[in-house]
Amino acid sequence: MGIEVLGSIFTIQDGTFQILLMKNTKEPYKGYWILPCEVIKDDKTVEESIEKIVSEKFGFNDLKYDQCHVFSDLDRVPGKRMVGISLMSIVDEVTVMTKKIDTEYEIEWFPIDNLPKIGYDHIRVIEKSIEVLKEKVVQSKMLQQIFPCDFTLPEIQKVYEQLLSKNLDRRNFRKKFISLDLIEETGDKAPVSTGRPAKLYRFKEDVDNVLLF
Repeated sequence: MGIEVLGSIFTIQDGTFQILLMKNTKEPYKGYWILPCEVIKDDKTVEESIEKIVSEKFGFNDLKYDQCHVFSDLDRVPGKRMVGISLMSIVDEVTVMTKKIDTEYEIEWFPIDNLPKIGYDHIRVIEKSIEVLKEKVVQSKMLQQIFPCDFTLPEIQKVYEQLLSKNLDRRNFRKKFISLDLIEETGDKAPVSTGRPAKLYRFKEDVDNVLLF
């Protein structure tokens, strides 16, 4: 029996959560998209194994990982007995935009609500990771990790509407979010093509972790 680690790497692009996938080049499921995965060697920990594969194939280093779930179905990998340990991490948009990924592998970010053909049981792994993501993103510290730089309140609202799968009243959301005393105005406004420019905010330093919803 073998044990593998699988990584769900999320980011925010265009106001929506996206996940980083790679195209599988081997059978079975050749041409399908899969998560980064690595069989754990005797001299590696789970964390060291996922850091290795994500660094080598995606170019991201020093990410913080949270464990999501263990997958142990007997037939999850054809022809092999392989237990899967799922981890997840979030990369902020600024890092994604400034990071030049130099890799021989075909990789791409996909919106979590518009995924391509997924190989193996990785769609189940992704779905479980999204469940954990929803639980964590209601914490202010996690949201601060996602938006380390300037942001608008409509951007924050769009993120929650996607994860909660419902529309939120703009005025009520704004009032509640500001009342938490977690953010401050930067004095600048976001450029827009039409309408009034939105105020830019940033998270205050050294604030307590609170539940937002």
